[in-house]
Amino acid sequence: MNSYVIERRFKNPLVSGVIAVLLATIIASVFWPIWGLISKNIIQIIAATGLSQCEPAVQNAYIKDVTEGTFFWMSINSWIWFTLVFTNYGKYKKTHLQPAAGLRYSALAFLSGILGYVVLVGLIGIWWRPFNLGVMLMPQTVNDVMLATEGWAAANFYAVPVLICQIAYVALFGKWPFTKAGEPWDSFGVMMTSTAAALIVWFAMFVPSFLKFQLAGEQIVSQPMGSFPSVLAWCQCFILWFLFPVICTEGYPAKIFAKEQPYRGFVGLGISLVMAFIMRGALRVVLAPLDLLNGQPVDLVVASLVLSVITVGLTWHHQFFDYPDKSKVKNEVSRVLIRLAIVLVVGTIMGLIWMKVYVFLPFGSNDMGLGYPTLGLIAGQFIYMMPMLFLNTFFDKWPLTQIKCIENKD
Repeated sequence: MNSYVIERRFKNPLVSGVIAVLLATIIASVFWPIWGLISKNIIQIIAATGLSQCEPAVQNAYIKDVTEGTFFWMSINSWIWFTLVFTNYGKYKKTHLQPAAGLRYSALAFLSGILGYVVLVGLIGIWWRPFNLGVMLMPQTVNDVMLATEGWAAANFYAVPVLICQIAYVALFGKWPFTKAGEPWDSFGVMMTSTAAALIVWFAMFVPSFLKFQLAGEQIVSQPMGSFPSVLAWCQCFILWFLFPVICTEGYPAKIFAKEQPYRGFVGLGISLVMAFIMRGALRVVLAPLDLLNGQPVDLVVASLVLSVITVGLTWHHQFFDYPDKSKVKNEVSRVLIRLAIVLVVGTIMGLIWMKVYVFLPFGSNDMGLGYPTLGLIAGQFIYMMPMLFLNTFFDKWPLTQIKCIENKD
C-alpha cells in the first residue's frame, strides 16, 4: 500500500500563514455573494406563495434568516461534526489527492448539514409549528412567513449550542469515556452525547430568545441574561476559555490542576464557566465608555471583539502552525505566553478593525449592489472563518501544501 506525505510549499510558517489568510479572505469575498444569491433565488421560488403577500421588509427578513440558516447548518455545524467529532473519518476513502478529496468531503459535509436540519428541526416541527418544515420552507400566508422567520432565527442559532457543547465536549474531555470503542464508534458516542447536551441548551437558552411564548396575553418565558446580545457575549467568552487550551496554551490552565480525564475536563469546564462571567463583566466595564458601535449594546461589542480573538487564535493554530513552536522556543511556559500574547494583541487589533470595516465588506454588511442577504457583525466573521477551516482540514491546507505519494515496493 502506498503512503502519502503532505509537504508545505512555504517553509516559513509566517509567510504561509499570511498567504492563507489572504486566500481565505478572497474566497469569502467571492463565496458569500454566490451563496447568498443562490439561496435567495431558491427560497424565492419555493416560498413564492407566502412571500407574494408580504411587505418588502417582511420578505427580506425571511430571506435573510433562510440564507443564514443554510450557511450555519451546511457549513458551521457540519464542519464541527466532521472534523472535531468524527476527526475527518473517511476523508481519504476515494482519493488522497487534493483538491479532489476536499471537494468530495465538503459536498458530504453540506449534505450532512441538510440532513441534520431535516432530522433535528423536522422532528421537533411535527408538534412545534414554527419549526414545521412546511411552514419554514413553503409558507402560504403572511402569518406563515412571519412565523417561519422566527422559526428560522431560532433554528439557525442551534449553531451556538453546537459550538459551546459539542466543541466543548471534544476540547475539554477528548472522547472520554468512549476512547476504547474504536473509530467510528467512539466518535458516534461523542456525537450522541454532545447532541443531547446541545439540544438541552438550545431549548433552555436559545429558543426562548427568539420565540415569544404567551399565555392569556402574558409572557411565560424570560429572555436569558436579559437580551440575546448578552447571551452571545457570554458564549464567546466561554468558547475562548475552553478552546484556547487546545489551540493556543497547550492545556493550560486546566493541566496545572489535573492531567487525566475526566478530572481535567471537569476542571477546564469549571474554569471556563466561571471565567466567562468574569471576562464578560470586565470587558463590559472597559468597552462601554468607548461606544465602538455607535449606540449598539455593549454586549454586542464584547461578542464581536472576543469572536475576533477566537478567529485569530484558530487562524494562528491552523494556518500559522502554532508559531512559535518547540523548535523556536523550547521552554513551555515562555512559548505559551509568547503565543498567547501574539493572539490576544493581533486578535484585539483585528477585532477593532472589523467593527469599523465590516460594513464595506461583501462578507460583512455590503451587498455590493447585488441584493444578496448579508450576515453583519457577528455571523459575518464566520464567513471568513469557515473557508479558512475548510482549507486546513478538508483540503489539507491546499494549495499551500502538496501531497506526495511514496510507493511501497513491499
